Amino acid sequence: GHSRSWSTSIYHHCTMSAEAMLQEELASQGNLEMSEAATSVEVAVEVAAEAEASESTATVTVRSLPGRVLAVVKPVPSMVAALKAEIELQTGCAEVLQKLLVAGGTRVLADDEKLAEIESHDVIMVVDESPLAEWDYGKNPDHKQLEIQGGTVKCPKLRSDYVNVLTREPMRSGRHYFQFIMHTIGDEQWCGVVSNPEQAGARYSGRRLTAWTYYCGRMNSRGTSIVDGAGALHAEGKAVKQFKTLQKSGDVIGMLVDIDEGAIAFELNGELQGACPIPKATPLWVLTHVDTASDHVELVKLALGDAPISSIESLSGALLDVTKGQQLSS
Repeated sequence: GHSRSWSTSIYHHCTMSAEAMLQEELASQGNLEMSEAATSVEVAVEVAAEAEASESTATVTVRSLPGRVLAVVKPVPSMVAALKAEIELQTGCAEVLQKLLVAGGTRVLADDEKLAEIESHDVIMVVDESPLAEWDYGKNPDHKQLEIQGGTVKCPKLRSDYVNVLTREPMRSGRHYFQFIMHTIGDEQWCGVVSNPEQAGARYSGRRLTAWTYYCGRMNSRGTSIVDGAGALHAEGKAVKQFKTLQKSGDVIGMLVDIDEGAIAFELNGELQGACPIPKATPLWVLTHVDTASDHVELVKLALGDAPISSIESLSGALLDVTKGQQLSS
C-alpha cells in the first residue's frame, strides 16, 4: 500500500513537472513572439518617424540664374504646377511666366511632373516674359477674323467693323517697354493698355474702350479733332491731348509702362508725345485695335535700356490730367 501511494505521488509529481515545463516553454515562446512583435513595431515606428522627419525637413529651394534664393517652399508639393503656384504667392511672378529647371541642368520641368515629397530639391527659375508681348488668339471671342503669330497680328478676314486684340498675359508689376511697329494702318487704330480683358473682340469700339491709348488718327482724313481725326492720347473715355498723327505705314509707337508707380509714356519714332497716370499695382494687358482688313501690327518687348531717356524721365515728371479732355462717346 505504501509502495502504491509513493508511486502515485511520483506520477503526480512527474505529471505536474511536465505540465509546468510545457507551460514554461509556451510562456517562453510567447514572450519571444511578443518581444519580436514589439521590436517589429519599434522598427516600423522608427522608419515612419525618420520618413516624417525627412519629409518635414524636405524643401524646394528656388534660385535665380546667378544663384540668389528667390523662394523656399516647404513642404514639397506633389506636382510642379503646385510648386509654381506657391512660387507665385512668394515672389509675385505669374505661374505662366515661370520656367523651372533642375539645378545644374537645362531640362525644363513640366507642369504635370511629379516631385518626390521626401526629398529636397534645388531648381532654377527663369522668367519668360514672351506672353506679355504675344497676342492672344485662343481667348479672343472673334479670333476667327484674326491671323496671329507671336506678336504679329493681321486681319485679312475681318468681317466686323473692328476687333480689339489683347496680349496673352498682363503686366503685373515693374517697368516694361514695348514698341508697336505699325506696318499698315488702313484707317484708324488705338495702341495702349487695358485693365479689363473682357474688352477683347468686337464688342467695344475704340472710343468706348476703358483704356490708356495712343490714338493713331484717321489715315484718310485731314481732320484736326483729337476725338476723331488727329492723333491723340485717349484715356479713360476722354481725348486728353493731341499727339502726332501716324503715317499709313512704317511708324513705331513706343510705350513705357510703370505698373508699380502707375504711369505710362508714349512716343512716336523716339519722340515723346506725353505721359499720364494709370491704375497702380493693377494687371494691365497690352492692346491694339484693328480696324480694316489691311491692318498689320507687330508688338515687341524690349529692354528698359532701349527706352528713350525722355520717356523714362516723363514717368516721374508732371503727368497729363486724364480727367480733363473731350468726351469720346456720348
